[in-house]
Amino acid sequence: MLPNLCRALIPYLLAAPMLAMAGEPVYSMSADTWSRPRDAGSLVSEPALRSILSRYESSRGGHIVLRHPAGEQGHLWVAELQDWLVALGVPSEHIQQAPTDDLEAHIELTLNPSP
Repeated sequence: MLPNLCRALIPYLLAAPMLAMAGEPVYSMSADTWSRPRDAGSLVSEPALRSILSRYESSRGGHIVLRHPAGEQGHLWVAELQDWLVALGVPSEHIQQAPTDDLEAHIELTLNPSP
């Protein structure tokens, strides 16, 4: 009986680290969002931004991480997004920019909750 129980638990034990790494959801904003005229109302209606702001407020802080395309275009894009986040009430010290080469036409937003 005990060996059968151990064999049944092994897949669950092996999957546990993957579940722990899954962590917070990743939200994505496409380049199309930035090709349209923007104001606070239109940005807050964007599902990714609305979701990350909601998670930020409900967690009472943390850091919003903005993964963006490396290069000048990605930097300009994420700088404007950070300005909007600050205007919407997120302190600039709670926003981290993370340039990466594996993104081209979108920005990924995640929340690293406060410990």
